[in-house]
Amino acid sequence: MEKIKKMPQIKKNLIKCFFMEITVLCKVVDNFGDIGVVFRLCRALSELKKNLEIRLVVSNLDSFAKISKGIDSTKTFQEFRGWKVFDWNDSALCKKEFSKNPPEFILECFQCGRPEWLEELLFSQQFNLNVQIVNVEYLTAESWADDFHLLKSGTRSAKIKKINFMPGFTKKTGGLILDKNFMRCLSEKKFALNLVKQNLDKKILSEDFSDSFKILIFSYPKNFDFLASAIKEFSFLKKIIVFVASGAGADSAKISLKKFKVDFVCLPFMQQEVWDAFLSLMDFSFVRGEDSFSRCCLFGNPFIWNIYSQEEEFHIVKLNAFLQKIKIPQIEKFSFLYNRSFKASCCPESLEILEEKKLPSELEKINSEMKTEILSLLKNYESLKPEFKKFSNEILKNGNLAENLLNLLETKIPR
Repeated sequence: MEKIKKMPQIKKNLIKCFFMEITVLCKVVDNFGDIGVVFRLCRALSELKKNLEIRLVVSNLDSFAKISKGIDSTKTFQEFRGWKVFDWNDSALCKKEFSKNPPEFILECFQCGRPEWLEELLFSQQFNLNVQIVNVEYLTAESWADDFHLLKSGTRSAKIKKINFMPGFTKKTGGLILDKNFMRCLSEKKFALNLVKQNLDKKILSEDFSDSFKILIFSYPKNFDFLASAIKEFSFLKKIIVFVASGAGADSAKISLKKFKVDFVCLPFMQQEVWDAFLSLMDFSFVRGEDSFSRCCLFGNPFIWNIYSQEEEFHIVKLNAFLQKIKIPQIEKFSFLYNRSFKASCCPESLEILEEKKLPSELEKINSEMKTEILSLLKNYESLKPEFKKFSNEILKNGNLAENLLNLLETKIPR
């Protein structure tokens, strides 16, 4: 009789072993960087585990729709790629769904916090839940990421547990996301080219596409005169195509390129998989946003990172940490100059770095040096490429963040 009584519980435990539900929270702050990483993470998790149910809660469905066909930004609930997608802002709908089917695992991406309806549910005595929250952090090259990875945090209840999970560039972190489409674009240039050709207008991809030196500008707004002038000069040496990606910095890039009579191609918003393929084909890129930044690190083609500007220029500290990891001295000076925001105040940590590098402070001299530096980088592309590829190979060895995360949920956190 005792064995018979235990059978239902054994069956439940077996189902748990094969089936997993994960709730993913994404509060969109930087247009596409946040949702880009979260979308990629969900795809990678689904690729690794067939019996996985994902409930994706997003604060800005407009941004999601622009990088993925199939998302309807007017619907507060929809099924997409086998996932359930909810509008963070529809409290009544979400509360009803999650009360009926409470979460077991929650990925709280980029310290986005939790919506009020979920907070109320988690700490309600009525439900008495046992929930594991994983704070999937922003990507950083700073050394504290190694110590912060898998560090536990407290909540208002002993039953609601929280642990921190750090993407990163070392084996002591969770690594970077290696989804199937990306990995194929990385290893098969023909696949990437065909994917781009199938999805972009023929007017965008000229007959000279494959034979030209391809430059991508996907940066925050700034005066790009120095870059346009350098590209113009470089165009006398090489056949080039300049692509300007849609987004916040597109207009300022176009103004400068027109001023210096540099021809360019405006890019439409693309599905993330197509964007990956397009990025992989670029010879030199200027990129922003965590998702595109991480892809460029992994592709191994020369690029310059336009980091998100922070108060008192603290982003210089983060930039410096990355430059110390990638170890390509040729890009250091330009990277610092390119990312200065020249705000009234500068934190001591950033000021110390900038003074050590002995960078100019007069705007005219800065623009002149930026042109000189970037022109040199473009001209020396061939010698730079092996250095970027070396960095790519090193971080690929750290494994797939999605696989490392699943391993944590399945084996190291009791269910």
